[in-house]
Amino acid sequence: MRIYKGNPELVFRGRVAPWYGAVSGLVCVAAAVLALQPGMTPFVPASLLVVSAFALWPVVVRNRVELYKDRLEIVFGWGRTIIPYDHVRGVRRFGGAAHEQATMHNCAASMEGVFIEAPRDGDAAVSVIGDDVLVAELRRRVGLD
Repeated sequence: MRIYKGNPELVFRGRVAPWYGAVSGLVCVAAAVLALQPGMTPFVPASLLVVSAFALWPVVVRNRVELYKDRLEIVFGWGRTIIPYDHVRGVRRFGGAAHEQATMHNCAASMEGVFIEAPRDGDAAVSVIGDDVLVAELRRRVGLD
């Protein structure tokens, strides 16, 4: 894997769907309820909070698309996907239906977003604030206009 350095030229912050926020809230409520149970060891709610914070929180704070001079980087949770512009074959909006995206998953960010077709690096589905602006900018950088 090649490590790139440098600052992005443009950053699109990701969106988080209401259902994801609800799941995160339920985990915190469950930990609080467990903590209030008489005779419950503090290890159980503390471990639940640590595991949920490790699994759920990064998607909220590490959810963005960074555009560089020669590539785009998708940061989602603990993962980072790097796709050079010359590998992108198509960019389009999707509405969240399972048959609309080849990645066969709906990201936690939103049920609507942008589908980036890049067969060599793996297709990507992202949801950012300003999906239409991201589509237009990627089409311009890739040369799909």
